[in-house]
Amino acid sequence: MSSSLSAFAERFNLFLYRQNIRKLGPAEIALAREWSLDLIRREHPKLTEEQVERFYENLIHVEVTAVDEWARRMN
Repeated sequence: MSSSLSAFAERFNLFLYRQNIRKLGPAEIALAREWSLDLIRREHPKLTEEQVERFYENLIHVEVTAVDEWARRMN
């Protein structure tokens, strides 16, 4: 049951992510990318441009998962 719930949570998270991304237009996506890169540069001034890009790529490829609090507490 736990793996079934985990698989459902993963699919549901992917669905929610796609629904939110679908609402963004190309200009909004570009603006969000530039805002994120500017924030990384401001907060981490010692990073090279290559490191800033890598940092950004790592941020946008974070795996988001739902947590079943009841199952977590019972384990």
